[in-house]
Amino acid sequence: DLAIAGGLTEGVRIGAIASAYNLRLAPHLWSGAPAFAAGVALAASQSAGFILEYSLGANPLLHDLVHETFEVVDGQLEIPDRPGLGITVDETFVLRHARE
Repeated sequence: DLAIAGGLTEGVRIGAIASAYNLRLAPHLWSGAPAFAAGVALAASQSAGFILEYSLGANPLLHDLVHETFEVVDGQLEIPDRPGLGITVDETFVLRHARE
């Protein structure tokens, strides 16, 4: 989990260590879309990247917070080809759930 590991940069360091020891990297992605997209980018960019662990259940912070969807095709998650993390926050979702 990148939030527990210390963020994306620390995840890259962990990926390098995993690769050096011929281990596999399996990010745990159980939060919202930004963290999910960061975990996807991590796994896709590391030679040790192997599998993603995430929930298929209802999660508005994953499925509704951003305009994009995370598509699985033939058992493989499609990696976004857009800049950055490849996501665009849905501002109306944020406004609907904001508290003053």
